[in-house]
Amino acid sequence: MRFYGYVLTVLFSSVLFKHAKAQEQPKLVIGIIVDQMRYDYLYRYWNDYGDKGFKRLLEEGFILHDGHYQYAPTYTGPGHASVYTGTNPNVHGIIGNEWYDRKSKSLVNCVGDESANTVGSDSYDGKMSPHRLLSTTLADQIELATNKRSKTIGISIKDRGAILPAGRKPDAAYWYDKSNGRFITSDYYMKDLPEWVKAFNDRKLVDQYMSQTWQTLLPLDRYDESLPDDKPFERAFPNTEKAVFPYDLSKISQLQRFGIKNSPYNLLPATPFGNTLLFDFAKATLESENMGKDDIVDLLAMSFSSTDYAGHQFGNFSVEVQDMYLRLDRELGEFFDYLDQGIGLKNILIFLTADHAAEDVPGLVSPPGDYFRMNGFEAYIRHKLNELTGSDPIESFSNQQIYLIKNDSIDLKEITKIVSTYALLFPGVRSVIALNDFSNCIDDPLICDLVRKGIMPTRSGDLYIQLHPGWINEAYLAGGTTHGSTYAHDTHVPIIFFGGLINASNNYKRAGVQDIAPTISALLKIARPSGSTGMIIEDVLK
Repeated sequence: MRFYGYVLTVLFSSVLFKHAKAQEQPKLVIGIIVDQMRYDYLYRYWNDYGDKGFKRLLEEGFILHDGHYQYAPTYTGPGHASVYTGTNPNVHGIIGNEWYDRKSKSLVNCVGDESANTVGSDSYDGKMSPHRLLSTTLADQIELATNKRSKTIGISIKDRGAILPAGRKPDAAYWYDKSNGRFITSDYYMKDLPEWVKAFNDRKLVDQYMSQTWQTLLPLDRYDESLPDDKPFERAFPNTEKAVFPYDLSKISQLQRFGIKNSPYNLLPATPFGNTLLFDFAKATLESENMGKDDIVDLLAMSFSSTDYAGHQFGNFSVEVQDMYLRLDRELGEFFDYLDQGIGLKNILIFLTADHAAEDVPGLVSPPGDYFRMNGFEAYIRHKLNELTGSDPIESFSNQQIYLIKNDSIDLKEITKIVSTYALLFPGVRSVIALNDFSNCIDDPLICDLVRKGIMPTRSGDLYIQLHPGWINEAYLAGGTTHGSTYAHDTHVPIIFFGGLINASNNYKRAGVQDIAPTISALLKIARPSGSTGMIIEDVLK
């Protein structure tokens, strides 16, 4: 009897274990990247957020309050690649949105692919693929773990925001075509758009959204977390006089000056309706592809780009940026309700982060920040090298990196010494870092490490120009802000886990964005991406 009792106990325990194991697996993973979202936006606009969006994430999710990118430069392409590969640019190879290619002697786009062709449009915008990405992504590993029975799809307004998260072998990646307002892809993924994507494009939602006036969601006097609406250091929309509310989008998209005309399709990404359109497309994707409807986990990678367009144009203390986040907050809440009703949040694992943050507008806080005259710096350094060596050994400037001509007549040590000596006399320059030997890096060890993890010898330059905190490119003298530095205002981003497997918690330990993919992999009990160097965030699993 004892034997039979033992057998029954083992069988019963086995059933319970299998049941528990099945319950631990989500049906759907949704990755949300908000382009150019600073960590402090979670709390700066707190009093004006609703209860169902960011506040719900913060109250019910696992929050990493000290999440950072651990490399520089912090740009969109490297950020998206790092989140989903679980590693840094020195491994996955996406060292910038674009970089100088020594072989072709030209700048190359991180997802540009001349061998690919646009699907869904006649434009050039679809000549894209992940062929420069050197690691698998979380999406790839899900496909491998399920023998391609999963659905893995990347969607974004930006091509790189859809392509890099989706990885090498997804079911699809779709991005927005600014020439016609349609979602497109490339023949790297498929020969023709699915009928549901064609039907979505035929709804012409962009025409509807761009016939509206962009007004503030709340009364203007509620935006006391931002500077006054009518202030300097904001760039107006093309062919308009001032960057002030309200914005008659239909009128702005028809204005023409000096033969230059906008279009509603080109204008959409810089308005909050770019985010709205992506939510619409996300719902169509989930429903049409039946994602999250069975026990085989699916992945939808979403990237919201309009926040980045607004930050570059208006700056991080603008009413426009605040209004975009208040609207995004409402739409996130509606999206969570939609997911709960259709699939059940208990069956979904969600993470939210950003691809980089943003610097304060130097014109509003200077000093100590200011504008770095990159063009003047390049001319100055070239002149000094010519004067002292009788030649110009510089092949290109890209991403604050100097590419030197490669031949036996170039003495790298001598050139580095000359550039370092005179670069430090130029306003804004903190140091010059030789990218071929970090043992000689005399800057702060953390900065040296950030730069080292952001480069790849076969793709990067020879010297990195490190600026002081708060200095940005002179291109933003006209208004707005940017990102890309080694400092916390660019590296510090939200990292939030939310859903059925996640317990509410606040964590103040330092974590890297490259830790997201290993942590999700552990939750799914699958192999990590091939280049992953991140660590599992153990407290999330607890």
